Amino acid sequence: MTAHLGRTSVRARTRFLTAGLMIALLVPGRCTAQGVAPFVTPSGRFVLFDQGRFHDLALEAPRDLVVAEDKVVHVTAAGELKLVQNGSAYTMEPGAPDLLRSAGRTIAYTRGGILKLAEPTRPRELSASVGRVIVRDSLVLFHDRTDATVNVHWKGRTFPLAGLPDTLDVPEAWVGSNTAVLFDRAARTAYRFHHGALEPLVDSTDAVTVAAGGDLIGFSDDRSRSLHLWHHGRTTTLEPLVPQGMQAGEGLLAYASGGGSFKCWSGGRVHALLDHVPTAWMVRDSLLVVVDAGALKVFHDGALQVVERYVPEQWVVQGGVITYLDLNREVRRYAQGRRTAVSREAGVARFDVYGDTVVYTGEDGLVKVWWRGGTYEHY
Repeated sequence: MTAHLGRTSVRARTRFLTAGLMIALLVPGRCTAQGVAPFVTPSGRFVLFDQGRFHDLALEAPRDLVVAEDKVVHVTAAGELKLVQNGSAYTMEPGAPDLLRSAGRTIAYTRGGILKLAEPTRPRELSASVGRVIVRDSLVLFHDRTDATVNVHWKGRTFPLAGLPDTLDVPEAWVGSNTAVLFDRAARTAYRFHHGALEPLVDSTDAVTVAAGGDLIGFSDDRSRSLHLWHHGRTTTLEPLVPQGMQAGEGLLAYASGGGSFKCWSGGRVHALLDHVPTAWMVRDSLLVVVDAGALKVFHDGALQVVERYVPEQWVVQGGVITYLDLNREVRRYAQGRRTAVSREAGVARFDVYGDTVVYTGEDGLVKVWWRGGTYEHY
């Protein structure tokens, strides 16, 4: 069922930032939304901002919602599952899903044991009886209980990965944006999935630790007890010791080495960042973020750069960009060494990020959406 959304009569006022500040927004990044931001007004109405315009979706707040690039899937107050994309609304299910997940450009859900992808016009069924499900960007890893197989759905095709004759659960699995690793304990082999091909990553091992990212995999096994990197078909040994921890993203692998230092592989080489393990660290998309010595830092140009010399009360990493509240509670964004002022007013309580859009409520009580250097106000 398809319904076209009407334009609301709300006024939108746009304030443009200087050309210099707008450059930061144009830095390429992996975003989970493109000019789309759902929000609930103070009066309780459910509204969608879509590339400069506001659409009223419902008079009541949704029970649940997820966003993936330009798609919004939500559970209505009445329990229906709906998808909104390009100005049209589609009913996916008459009832609420059991599980609703989004990552990158993908939205998957289960209802009554059936796994489906939320797509315009009608959903696509992947499994009539599903077990475990993992959603990462362009990959959906799932266990099909009907034929006892583990499968990866990628670019419109489903690839069976392994048979599971004696169990109803998925083997140990790690999923990145376009890579996946499955460890078959019975076969003592870890298998790598990349661009539709399934091949052994490491064999003759009883234990393996993995960090899967975009076009790369960091791994360590109990046989070699070293840290290895697989990148575009080539395996390289990075460290002689098992790392204390590691995370992979788009083109980078960060890790706390077995010797207690902190390093990052990027651009074809290892960068020594700290002689100790930081207080906290995380890899999201193409960005490595570190909390160290009371400061918020990012990996940029081969070294750690200071974003702020304090740890913000709220900060979100998405699409290679950090959005955060500064000490005046103004909203700012940081990407590729550049800072962008999002709110021109202080005292913002909190904000939400949907890819390249930021939603917050101003001191005047108006909901405001920042997108492409402009601020749009919903009255």
